[in-house]
Amino acid sequence: MDEVRVWLVRSPLPAAVLDRLAGVLDDRERSRAAALDPMGWQRFVAAHGVARVLVAAQVGTAPERVRWAYGPHGKPETDGVRVSLSHSGELAAVALTERRAVGVDVQRHKPGLDVVAMSARYFPADEARLVAAGARRAAVFARLWARKEACVKATGGRLTPGLTLAVAAGPVVGGTRHVLDLPVPEGFAGAAALCGAAPFRVTTAWWTPPD
Repeated sequence: MDEVRVWLVRSPLPAAVLDRLAGVLDDRERSRAAALDPMGWQRFVAAHGVARVLVAAQVGTAPERVRWAYGPHGKPETDGVRVSLSHSGELAAVALTERRAVGVDVQRHKPGLDVVAMSARYFPADEARLVAAGARRAAVFARLWARKEACVKATGGRLTPGLTLAVAAGPVVGGTRHVLDLPVPEGFAGAAALCGAAPFRVTTAWWTPPD
């Protein structure tokens, strides 16, 4: 059975750690990070820097030597490992696996967001009703959104068409993706998906900077 390894990263990281992670980014990543506000910079560097550290350890190279190839919608890939990353608020997730294309997503609950209107606009009708009927609407909405976005990231597609995917009933989505919820902190939802309907297992851990 395939295994997906997911590392969770909580921002802010110590300044010295962020400096080391920023140093392993490539020019494209540095340019993207530089366009963000200070908090956004910290979170971007944490997610993308940790992804490089984890991939480098997997394939046996230095983090700064990892070379990404990007799909048409920005999905990063590299030789020797399948990778996906996500960040929402202060939480980031990096997923690695070996054979099947992977997607990971984390979503912070947003109590002020009109999730009933959002789900009515984008989700299948039964999922929109599920959100509207729940006592914890923000949590239900975030869980469904995370599952949809993980599925989209697995295939490298665009998010908007993927929001119509029916993901509430079970782990298999349309026979083409298998998606599982992640154990993430209170106030967040998370999911990991692999292409293909075959089941997989997930292991999760918190990333800690090496000494």
